[in-house]
Amino acid sequence: MEGHILNVTALNGYINSIFRAEEMLHGISVAGEVSGIKVSKGHAYFTLKDEKSQISCNSFNYVKTYLPKDGESVLVKGSVDYYAAGGRLNFIADTITPLGKGYLAYKLELLRAKLEAEGLFDEIYKKQIPAFPTNVCVITSINGAVIRDIKKTVRRKNQLIDIYIKDVKVQGKDAHIEIADALQLVDKLNFDVIIIARGGGSAEDLMPFNEELLAREIFKCKTPVISAVGHETDFTICDRVADYRAATPTAAAEKIAYDVESVRRYLAESAQKIKIALANSTALREKDLKVKINSLKTQMQLCVSDNTNRLNSYIGDVKKLTDKLYSSADANFNYFLTKLTALNPLGVLQKGYWYVSKDGKALLSAKDMHRDDIISMKTHDGEVKALITEVKI
Repeated sequence: MEGHILNVTALNGYINSIFRAEEMLHGISVAGEVSGIKVSKGHAYFTLKDEKSQISCNSFNYVKTYLPKDGESVLVKGSVDYYAAGGRLNFIADTITPLGKGYLAYKLELLRAKLEAEGLFDEIYKKQIPAFPTNVCVITSINGAVIRDIKKTVRRKNQLIDIYIKDVKVQGKDAHIEIADALQLVDKLNFDVIIIARGGGSAEDLMPFNEELLAREIFKCKTPVISAVGHETDFTICDRVADYRAATPTAAAEKIAYDVESVRRYLAESAQKIKIALANSTALREKDLKVKINSLKTQMQLCVSDNTNRLNSYIGDVKKLTDKLYSSADANFNYFLTKLTALNPLGVLQKGYWYVSKDGKALLSAKDMHRDDIISMKTHDGEVKALITEVKI
């Protein structure tokens, strides 16, 4: 056909005639996994795929054969068709026969069994998630809603935890390699906790979190790892090997976000209980001491007529015992009082420090302040409002 110029219709018609003439492309059976199935007016449209390839399929009368589900492995029998008007290649499925669990699911089950046999899911290797973390790294997409939900949930209870973000791809080809590399990096940075997070998605979207490379990298981590992948019903290899599985990213935030006000109240209540306990202990010792002194006085009065020197000796011993008991009680009281004072958050302010905030948020850097800002400055005995006239950095 050298030297001839074809229009699109002629070209597509020629291609179509080739497909129609090729007997090997008609009445054949193909096995694969169903993905993205859609139904419209009695017809089914889906993709049939294996580990390396895929092809579009149409079933124009699925009610007479079988309607498969996403992820299901099936055997389709029919012919390859080239739709000339649209320039599309399809497989027209005359019959569909279910084969059971899909290839990807089968592959995932093999990996799960392998890692479980090696002990990667064993509870004895799970590290404890700190009750009061101060610096947390979240490995996720910086542009997704996941990180916003995590921050919002944490900040409802806690303004003290520093949240760092390691931006990674959370789906698609090689996403698991990027996540594993990020995990290896941040594990060396002494975070209290690492959270691996992404929102919900299809089974294909979550496949990076079912990869062996990522599972082994999580297992090697020295830092406690929380897996927060997908919705509550999703369960990945990443979930199984992590030190803690959160049903959702929000649940992961709830796990680390201890309530600062509750902790403060607990410390104040504990200090009060210790103070009361010390006072009660001192009172009991004083009462016991008085009983002993009275007993000794009675005994000495009975003996005074017989041995004055012995009486004086007893009095001296009693005085030493009294001084020692009072000294010990006083030292214990001062020791615990010093400890309580050190734990009192107001103690820092009494040393001349000020708590500076703007609109209810703590100002931790001069970079957060601007000229003409109204700021609040609190110390142990009051609060003042100030106008920023100049900021030097």
